Amino acid sequence: MSYSLALNRRLRVAVKPPNDPGLGALRRASRAAIVIPLAFAFADVLLRDAQSLIFVLFGCFSLLVISDFGGLRRPRALAYLTATVAGGALVALGTLASSSAWLAVTMMFVVGFVVSFGRVFGGYVAAANTGMLLSFVIAVTIPAPANAIPDRVGGWAIAGLVSTLAAVALWPRLERVTMHRETAKALLAIADLVQGFGSAVDETDLQRLEDIASQAVEEARQGFVALSRRPTATARRDRAFAQLLIEVDRILEMIERPFNQDRPIVRPTLAETDRLVAAVVAALRASAGALQGGGAPDVHAIEVARQQHRAALDRWASEQLRAARPVEEVLDGLDFDDTLRVVSYVAYLLSGNAAIAAGARPDIRDTAMYVVRTVRAHLESPSTVLQGSLRVAVGLALAVWVARAFDLSHGFWVVLGTIQVLRSNALGTGRTIVQAVAGNAIGVIIGGLFAVVAGNHPTVMWAAFPIAVFGAAYAATTIGFMASQAAFTINLIVVFNLISPAGWQVGLVRIEDLLVGALISLVVGVLLWPRGARRELGRALANVYRSLVEYLEHAFDRVLGFDPTSTPDQARQIVDRARDRADAAFDTFVTERKSGAFDQETAAFLLSSANHLSLAGDLLNVIAGVLGYQADSRTDGARDVRDQVSILLAAFTGLADRLSLSRAPEPEARVSPAALRQGALRCLRRWQTDAGVGKAAMAVLMAGEWVQSLARLEADLEEAAGTAVEAARKPWWR
Repeated sequence: MSYSLALNRRLRVAVKPPNDPGLGALRRASRAAIVIPLAFAFADVLLRDAQSLIFVLFGCFSLLVISDFGGLRRPRALAYLTATVAGGALVALGTLASSSAWLAVTMMFVVGFVVSFGRVFGGYVAAANTGMLLSFVIAVTIPAPANAIPDRVGGWAIAGLVSTLAAVALWPRLERVTMHRETAKALLAIADLVQGFGSAVDETDLQRLEDIASQAVEEARQGFVALSRRPTATARRDRAFAQLLIEVDRILEMIERPFNQDRPIVRPTLAETDRLVAAVVAALRASAGALQGGGAPDVHAIEVARQQHRAALDRWASEQLRAARPVEEVLDGLDFDDTLRVVSYVAYLLSGNAAIAAGARPDIRDTAMYVVRTVRAHLESPSTVLQGSLRVAVGLALAVWVARAFDLSHGFWVVLGTIQVLRSNALGTGRTIVQAVAGNAIGVIIGGLFAVVAGNHPTVMWAAFPIAVFGAAYAATTIGFMASQAAFTINLIVVFNLISPAGWQVGLVRIEDLLVGALISLVVGVLLWPRGARRELGRALANVYRSLVEYLEHAFDRVLGFDPTSTPDQARQIVDRARDRADAAFDTFVTERKSGAFDQETAAFLLSSANHLSLAGDLLNVIAGVLGYQADSRTDGARDVRDQVSILLAAFTGLADRLSLSRAPEPEARVSPAALRQGALRCLRRWQTDAGVGKAAMAVLMAGEWVQSLARLEADLEEAAGTAVEAARKPWWR
C-alpha cells in the first residue's frame, strides 16, 4: 500500500498541466479546431480545387495559429484584414514567379529579406512575419500559370475573412485590458509612494508604501512579459508600454535609493515643493486613468511646477547665503530634493508614454521619420536584423532552388522545413533540427498507423481532422517544439488524405523534405553569423554606451561652460540609431534558446540603463539650453566637476570596450563624492560674495548631482557587463 501511494505521489508530481496563462492556447486551439475544418469543408464544396484548398488550410493556420494577433476587437480585426490583403498580394506575386525556377529563387530571396526585415517594427508586423512568408512560399513552390491567381488568392481571402471573424467573435482574450488594469494599479501605488516621499512621512509608513508599490510594479512587469509574447497593439503602442514600465521601475528605484540618503536632513520649507509633488502625483494618477479609458495626463503642469520649484530653490539659497548660513548646510538643503526633481522628469516622460500606450494618435510626420530612421539604422552593418534577414533570405532561396532543381514531391515542405528550424544561431538551429526530426518521426508513426487503421475512410478522416488541428495548435505554445512537430505532421497526414488519399506514405515524403530543409538551415546557420545574438547584443550595447558617452560629454560641457564638440541634435541622433540596433538585437536575443547567467533580465537591465543615461543627457541639455543654467569654465568649482565627469565618462567608455570585447584598461580612479562636494562648496562661497553668479553656481551643483547618480549606475552595471562579456566569448557551439 505504501509503495502504491508513493508511486501515485510521484506521478502527480511528474505530470504537470501545460503552462497556459489565461487559457490563451486553449482558446486559440479550440478556435482553430472549429474554424479550420469548417473553412476547409466550405472551400471543398464551393471550389473543388486542390490548390485552393491548400491556400485555405495554410491561410487559416498562418493567421489563426502562427500569427494569432491579440488586442481589442477593433485593432485585432484591422490587423487580420491587413494581413489578409498583404498575404493575398504575396500569393499573387509568388504565383507569377513560380513559372520560372530562377525567377522563383530570386523573388524568394527578395521577399524573404523584405518580410523578415519588417520584424524590426515589432508589434503586429513582427507577429505576421512567418505567416506572410508562408503565403509566398506555398505560392512560389507550387508552379501554376497566371490564370490560377484568382483561385489561389480567393482561397487565401476565404481564410483571411474566416480567421478575422473567428478571432473577433470566438473567445477573444483581451489581454491588454487586464494589462492596463494591472499597470494602472502600479501607477496609483507609485503615486501614493511619491506623495508619501514628498510629504516626508515617517520611515515605517514610507517602507509600507514602498512594499505596496514594489509588489504592484512586479505584477505589472510579469503580466507584460506574458503579454509581449503575443502582440496586442501596434509597435508604437507596445514600445511605449514597455518604456512606461521601465520608467515606473526607475521611479521606484530612485525613491528606494534616494540621492541624499547619506546626508544630513536640511529641508527647505517651500510651497513650490508641495506643488511639484502634487503635479507629479496628479500626472501619475492621470496616467493610470488614461490606461483605463480616461483623458491624457497634463504634462505641462509638471513642467510649470518644476520651473517654479527651481526658481524657488534659487531664491532660498540666495537668502540663506545672504543670511550667512554655513554653505555646507545650504548645499545639503539644495540637495534634499534631488530625487524629487529627477522623479518629476521621469514622470513627464512616463505620462507621454501612457498617452501613447492608451491609444493617442501619432503624428504622421513623426511616424514617417521613425520608419526612415529605423530602416536606415538597420541597413548598416553590424545589425542583427540585417544579418537575420539575410540568413532567412539565403536559406529560403536555397531551399526553393533545391526543391525546384530536384523536382521534389511537395517541394514547399522543404521550404517550410527551413522556416521551421532556422534560428538566429547555429546552436539553436541544430537543437531545433533534432527536435523537428524526432517530432516528425513520432508524428509519422502515429499518423501512419491511424491512416492504416482508418483505411482512408472519409468519415473517419473528417472526424479526426478537428482533433488533429487542435493538437497542432495547442502543442505549438504549451507543450514544446517536438510535440508541436509531431502534431503538425499528424495533421498533414489527415489533410492530404482528405485532398488526395495517399495513406501513410505521405508521412515519409514529409520527413524526406524536412531533412532536406533542415540540412539547408544547418548549412546557412553555420556559415552566416553562427554565434547568433548574444555577441551582437554585446556589440550593440557597446555602441549605445559609446554614443552616450559622447552625448553626455557634450551635455556636461554645456552646463559647465566648456565648448562642446558637436550640437545636441547630432549627438542625440547617433544615440537613437545605436539604440534602435540594440533594441532589435535584444528582441532577437530573447527568442533564442539560452542557458547560463546571461539571461533576459540581465540583458534588459543593460539596455534599460541606457535610458537613464539618455535621460541625463536630455535633462542636462534642458538645464543649459532652456533654463539657462551655465557655469563659467574658468572657476575652480566647474573645473573640479569637469575632472570628475572625465573619470565618469572614462568608466563608461571602459564598459563599452568590455562589451565589444576590446581590451579595456583598468580605471585609474573612481568618481569622488568628496571632490564634487568641494567643487559645489567653492561655487556657493563665491555666490555668497557675488550675487550675480547664482545660476552659474547652481549649474555646477546640478552637474555634480548627475555625476554622482550616474557613477552609482555605472557601479551597478559592472556585474551585468561581466556576465554579457563571458557569454559573448563562448564559442558558437556552446
